[in-house]
Amino acid sequence: MPPALAADSGQLNGRIERSRAQDHQLQQQVHNAQRHVSGYQGQIDELRAQLARIQPRLDADRAALQRLQGELRGSRTRLVGLRAQDARDQQVLADQLVAIYEAPRADLMTVALDSHGFADLLDRFSQLNRIAKRNAEVTVRVRAEHRQVAAETTRLARLEQRQASQTAAIETQHDAIARVKLEVVEQQLQFVRTRDRASGKLAALRRDRKGLERQLSKIQAAQVQALSGGTAPGDGSGSGFFPAPGTNYTYGDEPRIAAKLQTMARALHLHLIGLSGYRTPQHSIEVGGFPNDPHTRGQASDTPGLEGVPEAALNRFGLTRPFAGAAEADHVQLVGSI
Repeated sequence: MPPALAADSGQLNGRIERSRAQDHQLQQQVHNAQRHVSGYQGQIDELRAQLARIQPRLDADRAALQRLQGELRGSRTRLVGLRAQDARDQQVLADQLVAIYEAPRADLMTVALDSHGFADLLDRFSQLNRIAKRNAEVTVRVRAEHRQVAAETTRLARLEQRQASQTAAIETQHDAIARVKLEVVEQQLQFVRTRDRASGKLAALRRDRKGLERQLSKIQAAQVQALSGGTAPGDGSGSGFFPAPGTNYTYGDEPRIAAKLQTMARALHLHLIGLSGYRTPQHSIEVGGFPNDPHTRGQASDTPGLEGVPEAALNRFGLTRPFAGAAEADHVQLVGSI
């Protein structure tokens, strides 16, 4: 294998591993920020529910206050009119009193002498009584109505004051909850921004890592060509060891294992596929559940094609099958690496 290819592959693997570590950190940042966002959202939902419960009562109290204020304005307007009417009636009565005072006193004898007959006399007396009675009734009625309207105006003013205080109290409660909600939303927004920044960095990091992985795949393809002496991997013909695309046989003992597998395959006329060499701890957990297995240490190869090779034959080429069972029949490591 050309040294330049191994060096480039090692550098890319290092960069990819660092990228995956950063990926994990950014995922944690996104997760933590989202946890705070969700927590604040619960508070916001509860505050919204409180506002929703208060709003109908506040609307009803505002409507009641407006209705009372309208009635109070009407009552005050009517009171002003009655006061003006009372003033006019008082003026009429005063004018009549002045006229009576200034006119010659009309005694019974004078009225009798000025009358044209007994019927005319009765008619004059009746007219005088009617005028006096009507004036007195109008005055009494206007004053009684004035007292009623004044009392109603006073009652409405008290109701308006009480309703205004009640409405103001509910508005204060509503505004206090709305202010708390605004503060919580602002706090939530800080974590939303943190989450979005971390998500953007994570997306960019993954795009860059895909580019690195494409470069690594090309280098590994070239390594496969070098290991197989120019024979294309996976073509189903010829003997040799052919690492599958995307595998890594450049870390730890993997190059020595690959070389020994290549020697054994050609000597025994085997067609061996390198299915798995080095694996990252995360990959090892995903595949087998262990973060530090032989693959993670760069000490093993899963190699379909050598299942029927006896242990003694493997040992001749410095290899061993450390685990028993059909499921591990293609798993080999260097002798002495266990």
